[in-house]
Amino acid sequence: MSVSAGSGERIDLSGTDPVTGKEVSLAAFAGKPVVINIWASWCTGCRQEARDLAEFARKHPEAQLVGLDIQDTKSGASDFYREFGWSHPSIFDPSGKLAARLGLQGLPTTIFLDARHREAARIIGATNRDGLEQGLEAAKRES
Repeated sequence: MSVSAGSGERIDLSGTDPVTGKEVSLAAFAGKPVVINIWASWCTGCRQEARDLAEFARKHPEAQLVGLDIQDTKSGASDFYREFGWSHPSIFDPSGKLAARLGLQGLPTTIFLDARHREAARIIGATNRDGLEQGLEAAKRES
């Protein structure tokens, strides 16, 4: 796990939450750093980092965690949320098209956006609390 510099590109993303069915849009979190976690319920690395992500989201209300659930089922997503105590929104991406637009190279991937939603850092592969903290610090520096 290593935190690499982001592209600096502005990211806009929206879609339907696989668990709640509600519309989720990064625009709703304007002015706030956003952490996008690309995941799937069948992904081993996603399971490894799931508890750290839940704790990170609770510890950092100043940032918004948003999942991007790819090539998954809604029931798989719901079960995953229950198992790991997740409460942050996700966007359902069953075809993987949104993830491809973000340049996905492997699962899981975590992308850290600054307050203007420009990519500040990226972690490809499972991470832990330290990696999440480093990525968020990079996003806050860019703001």
